[in-house]
Amino acid sequence: MLLVDTGAVELLRRKNRRAEELALRFFPPVICCQVAGEFLFGQVNGKVSQATFLEATEFLGTFELLPPTFRAAERYAHVRVDLAAKGIKLSDPDNWVAAHALDENFPLLSTDRDFLHIPDVRLYYLPPGSN
Repeated sequence: MLLVDTGAVELLRRKNRRAEELALRFFPPVICCQVAGEFLFGQVNGKVSQATFLEATEFLGTFELLPPTFRAAERYAHVRVDLAAKGIKLSDPDNWVAAHALDENFPLLSTDRDFLHIPDVRLYYLPPGSN
């Protein structure tokens, strides 16, 4: 399995070749609720049409959604503390995404280089505009 971060969801939606290759290699790609929330926030905040919003929600529906677990919450706490000790502050959703990746031992596909600060996350980084 492959945990997909928000920017990578968009790459998959736009049929980015490299993102699709990784999704197939680690099939199935999964998301966590923080990614779903961030992705939908982007749609609402971007004031997309109702039809575009519906397409976005239908696309998200093709992913398995990881359930929140107590173990992921523990990982979240450790990730935040460890990063803070290094003077690094990630967004709260990114802390949760990292926690889920670590808890499930899934590789993470992301367009966000901030995950490079977390040594145990197996990151597949794709620049946001890549194809």
